[in-house]
Amino acid sequence: MLGNRIRHWKKRLKRNKRLAWSLGIWAAAVLTAAAGLAAVKASIERAERSAGALTGDKAVWLDERSSLLSFEGPDSERGRAISALAGIEGKVEVVLRRMYVCGEEIRRLGSFSSSEAMDLLKTHREWTATLQDADRLVMRESVDDLSASCKASARIGLDRGGNLSLFDGPVKKDKVIRTFFHMDVKALESGLSPEELRKLREGMPVGEGADDYHRVVSRLGAYADASGAPANAAE
Repeated sequence: MLGNRIRHWKKRLKRNKRLAWSLGIWAAAVLTAAAGLAAVKASIERAERSAGALTGDKAVWLDERSSLLSFEGPDSERGRAISALAGIEGKVEVVLRRMYVCGEEIRRLGSFSSSEAMDLLKTHREWTATLQDADRLVMRESVDDLSASCKASARIGLDRGGNLSLFDGPVKKDKVIRTFFHMDVKALESGLSPEELRKLREGMPVGEGADDYHRVVSRLGAYADASGAPANAAE
């Protein structure tokens, strides 16, 4: 009799343990699911707040190349151009202005819809842009090189005021493109050979690239006077 009761109690104890284990697993699953839903909700709310903050005062697009949200500040040049393009329904003429270390080139790209012009800006994040006359978009690209015309004809020499300058063509034509600094002529005469002085007075070629150009200007900069400021020079 006593043995039967003991076996009965053991069976009940095993059933209670299994029930408690099942309830524990169920409760853990419910808590995990609730925590996951709360995290998803919080993430969605953060994304909505972020999107609202961006679109409120930014020109926003989806950059397809990186799959990341790209935006321009409303006070930036690109941002103002994008905002202006968004309000245009017709076509705009797009012009690309390439600005080199020496020289520049202007090229007409054609007539584009406003969305096409925005896509072009999106593709070339390094370009700046300005909308002119409501139907002409000028895009600017800075190129760390010399333009073809600069390589062919530009010269570095001394202008009439003794300034190291960049000339369009021979120095004697006096077509100054840019003035760098005023030179110490006495230091030049003692530091350069007669042949180098002759070339400088006639105009030295700028070289085949930006490195050559910077090297020439840097070397001659050692002979600038103490003030370094151009004297009566036209930029």
